[in-house]
Amino acid sequence: MPETKDTSLQEIHKTLDLCNFCTRMIGLSFIDDSPASVFAKIKTNSIFLISALSLTLLVVAEIAYVTSLIIRTASVAEFVTSLHIVGYGSMSFCKLLTLWFKRHTFRKLIEELADIWPVTPENQEEADIKQESLKELRLGQFWYAFFNVLGVIWYNITPILIHLYRKSRGLPSVMGYVWHAAYPFDKTKPINHVFVYAFECFAGSSSMWTMVSSDMIFTSMASHIGLLLRVLQVKIRRLGVDAAEVDGSLATDTPAPSDGVGYYQDIVKLIKIHQRLISYSDDLENTFSLVNLINVMLSSVNICCVMFVIVLLEPWMEMSNKFFLGAALTQVGILCWYADEIYRASVGVADAVYASGWYNGDVRARRALVVLIQRSQKPLYFTALKFRPITMTTYSSIITTSYSYFTLLYTVYRSD
Repeated sequence: MPETKDTSLQEIHKTLDLCNFCTRMIGLSFIDDSPASVFAKIKTNSIFLISALSLTLLVVAEIAYVTSLIIRTASVAEFVTSLHIVGYGSMSFCKLLTLWFKRHTFRKLIEELADIWPVTPENQEEADIKQESLKELRLGQFWYAFFNVLGVIWYNITPILIHLYRKSRGLPSVMGYVWHAAYPFDKTKPINHVFVYAFECFAGSSSMWTMVSSDMIFTSMASHIGLLLRVLQVKIRRLGVDAAEVDGSLATDTPAPSDGVGYYQDIVKLIKIHQRLISYSDDLENTFSLVNLINVMLSSVNICCVMFVIVLLEPWMEMSNKFFLGAALTQVGILCWYADEIYRASVGVADAVYASGWYNGDVRARRALVVLIQRSQKPLYFTALKFRPITMTTYSSIITTSYSYFTLLYTVYRSD
């Protein structure tokens, strides 16, 4: 049994390798052993403190800049140009707090998930589900991280590229900054300019690593819960069914014994697995509920504002903003996709009971299956702080709302 759990942990950790790389960039890890030496502890804590402090200062500076625009009644265009940056920074800051305060919860969930991880699938259908789920997760993680990293790099070098281009054309140019932020000193002085530019590059990167880390731990855990729910469906469908009736079997199933004791015990075992998955899902929901609310609330505004900037403003920043738009759409998209996957997988448990050999069991076994059906008919949801469930319908609603905001901004801008 310990060897099986160790193997399970190794497989789960492997699916979190890229996520662990991202969390290390901000001084956190949910799968590595705790630092043993004093130097390693100081190093890890220092990375986190520097990342957290830089992100906090950047968000404060961005909010101060937006506030200054409101005070001097800036134009709609000028205000909207920096609004999506504040939204992204605020989401990153909230996710950083979540990662820090819930770090022990994440580690505990990963360890507990290993108890029922399908190390050796019992049949070909379970093996295919596991392989396909892990493949989709790896691809999703890679491309999501790739475009976010590419986006922040492009944002950081855009002011330099613009400055070099204008200089090469003989045009007057002063190198700008990465983000729209206000500081309590004159940032245009040469030394201050270098400091501010370096700070914004580092803080922006910390913001990106935080966003990617949080999204990856959420999607990975949600993907694994969905995987286990689908594997559970297969096990339930095979209850009381002879192996000869099932195609692609890797192992010989045991039909319901004549006394029904073994059949009932199998049902109880699966019910306990179902209950544990519900508990895992609830823990993940409670951890990310507030973050999900902020995501849903700010995503429409962020998408709307960056679309407005791309279409009507700042042609020099068009490529950077397109990366930002892609990241924003993907970020809320994967949230809704994996939340919807949990919903669909949990609903499928009841259907699996109907498709099983329930008729081969005795009265006690059938009553246990009725309890399983009743609980699975209440689907598992991730919510935005309990206000609304999150599914792909939510994603459609966010896109529609973003477009509505955009048309309103476009009308106001054209009327000025």
